[in-house]
Amino acid sequence: MKTTILTILVLLAAAVPLSAQETAPATTTRPDYSKPGLQRFVLSIPEQPKRDRNMRFYVGGIEFGAIGTRWRFNYLPIMAPLPGTRLGITQEWPDPFALTGTVIATPPRAWRTQRNVSSELKRIEKSERAKIKVNVQ
Repeated sequence: MKTTILTILVLLAAAVPLSAQETAPATTTRPDYSKPGLQRFVLSIPEQPKRDRNMRFYVGGIEFGAIGTRWRFNYLPIMAPLPGTRLGITQEWPDPFALTGTVIATPPRAWRTQRNVSSELKRIEKSERAKIKVNVQ
């Protein structure tokens, strides 16, 4: 009994796609890839409208197109970067948490590692200063 029901369900599941294929129209048009057909297709694509000027002026900025790219230059001081968001004289990467005062939680071993690295850097700096003094005299 179970086998018979299962067989009927499988046959019904296979019959649904077959009946859908039979109802499709038999006369389907094939795409035209001939040279005149492709030329008609390309000519039917509308051209993009040409801009009247290449430069546009905005409040605080100038925008123009060159070398296939749209360029925008902002000249007002309100467009200047925020403090701590660009490289300065020290060439250090900006601290994203400097302005908000957010403290990043670190595990104790990270603190110890940072402490060891800073002490090693201080030791190297001392030895370099000693070499410089020796070479000068």
